[in-house]
Amino acid sequence: MSQKELQEKMIQYQALEETFKELNERRDIFTSKMMEIEQTKEAIDEVIKAKEDEVYIPLGSSVFLPGKLNKKEKMIVGIGADAIMEKNVDEVKEILDQRKKMIEDGLEDVQNHMKDVVGKIRKIEPEIQKMYSQLQKSAETEVQAG
Repeated sequence: MSQKELQEKMIQYQALEETFKELNERRDIFTSKMMEIEQTKEAIDEVIKAKEDEVYIPLGSSVFLPGKLNKKEKMIVGIGADAIMEKNVDEVKEILDQRKKMIEDGLEDVQNHMKDVVGKIRKIEPEIQKMYSQLQKSAETEVQAG
């Protein structure tokens, strides 16, 4: 058992902790995107149900632009690479459901990876403690002998 072996284990441990932190951040992003999709679907339902055609369009920083809906049955949706298409409400909801499914799959992958990393961390922690304890004992023995 050497100091170098302990240092290598500590480096592995730190790398695992960093990986876990990054995975946790990705999980938070996926969760946030899923919530955004759900809120969008709810907003679509509210717009469709609304009796009045006047709406307030959010511009940001609590600033809204009053406007009137010309057509509730058609919406513009981004389809990637700065491209947009006009779709009916059901098509928009289907696109959102597909996006949500992709996010759920990504979230599941991240959570599985997190479980693997936690398992490795739990395995390496007692190894590090044991190595540290052995190095301490051998150092004490050397001091007593010397």
